[in-house]
This record gives sequence, structure tokens and C-alpha cells, in this order.
Amino acid sequence: MSSQIALIFFNLLIAGVIFCHLALTTPIIFKTLQEEEASRFLRAIFPRYYLLIFLLSIPALLILYFQDSILSWWLGFNLTAHALVGLIGIPVTNAAKDRGWDRLFAFSHGISVYCTIVIFALSVIQFFLLID
Repeated sequence: MSSQIALIFFNLLIAGVIFCHLALTTPIIFKTLQEEEASRFLRAIFPRYYLLIFLLSIPALLILYFQDSILSWWLGFNLTAHALVGLIGIPVTNAAKDRGWDRLFAFSHGISVYCTIVIFALSVIQFFLLID
């Protein structure tokens, strides 16, 4: 039972990090900072954002690995993998923006948005599977 509580805790933390970032941080950044300052801030925060999500997903993945449910383990693995893809994609996104490679920037930024949506959805799905 304590592993279930830990999993609920980690999934709520992950969903909370994403929600706070998308609902609070990002809109305020674009309303209060100039474009160059916003860019500097986002380049500083996004690696930490994905690293935090990745680090929160690791213990959950380990707990899920040792449980009997293959579906839960698969959801946890996908959550962790998407966090890692988001983290690894940040240098590509930044380099594309710096060099004016608009198509690569749009693609890599799209991957980042996709990863965030998938991570949020998977953490919410896992939460509801766990409280059932």
C-alpha cells in the first residue's frame, strides 16, 4: 500500500510541476519580460523543468517495474522516456533558434510541447489507475 501512496505522490508532483509551469510561469514570463529576457529565462528554466520531471519519474518507474501490472509499467516507462526526450531536445531547440533554422526550431519545439502533453496525460492516467 505504501508503494501506491508513493506512486500517487510522484504522479501528482509531476502533473503539478507541469500545471504550474504552463498556467503560472509561462504566461507571466511573456507578459512581463522583453523577448530577449524571456528567452534567457526560458533557456535557464527548461533544462531544470525537464530534469525535475525526469528525476520524479525515475522512482515511480522503479516502483512500477516491480509491480505485477505491465500496463502501469509501460505507462511509467513512457512518461520517463518522454521526459528524457524533452531534456535531450533542449540543446537542439536552442541551437536551431540561435542559427535561425526556423523549420528545425518549430519541429523541436513541437516535440517539446508534445512531450509535455504526453507526460501530463500519462501522470493523470496513472493517478486515476492508482486510486481506483
